[in-house]
Amino acid sequence: MSVKFKVIQKKNPQDLEATPKNYAIAISDGIVDIDRLSELVADGSTVRQNDIYAVIIGLVNVIQGELKEGRSVNLGKLGTFSVSLSSVGSDTAEEVNASNIKSAKVNYRPGKEIKNMLKTLTYTKISA
Repeated sequence: MSVKFKVIQKKNPQDLEATPKNYAIAISDGIVDIDRLSELVADGSTVRQNDIYAVIIGLVNVIQGELKEGRSVNLGKLGTFSVSLSSVGSDTAEEVNASNIKSAKVNYRPGKEIKNMLKTLTYTKISA
């Protein structure tokens, strides 16, 4: 299998008068939900699907709790999850407080095996 992509044209936001350029963007070939994921894991093990489902839900709950406590969560081969912030700038460090924070998001950094998998991907162009 390969990752499908299509071509889109984008303008340079820093130079709207410049000629647009063409870029490849990945096209999702479907979604694997938690039910299917637990089924796939169960098929490759001696653990039942409902047990795997329960573990996945438990893992999500624990990850959320650890991120709320300000900790990064390292899941080895899967990768690391951490919180990053977006805030309003202030002239001095003393002026910065929690009210400066506009939003938070979860960062994901893949583990070594997933990074290596990305290096081996093949691609198929989809006609527009």
